[in-house]
Amino acid sequence: MDDVLPLRELLLMDEDVRRRLRDLRAYRWRTGIASHPTTCDADGVELLWALTEDPKDPKWIPLVATPRPDGAVGIYRDGGARIARVNPPPGFPCGRWDTHFATCHDPDRYRRPRT
Repeated sequence: MDDVLPLRELLLMDEDVRRRLRDLRAYRWRTGIASHPTTCDADGVELLWALTEDPKDPKWIPLVATPRPDGAVGIYRDGGARIARVNPPPGFPCGRWDTHFATCHDPDRYRRPRT
């Protein structure tokens, strides 16, 4: 039982992991947001960009800039980054948006092939 960490050390480890994840998201946000268009080329709709919650490899997701109460994506802030949670629970405290792919006139034009 000597190899079990005390609770205080476990909490500090969790904080450190959380801090590293927040720093990674902030870095991705700062280096990538300027390269994304503010409007869709296919239909001219204003876009809002967010990173997915995936801690290992967050992806950019385009959203319709107008929030909707029944939207499929919830957004929250983690540091300076806008983070998207797909299909959030009913009591999700932040606003909801729709992905632009759901409403775009030509979504296949922008989709990347899945690997």
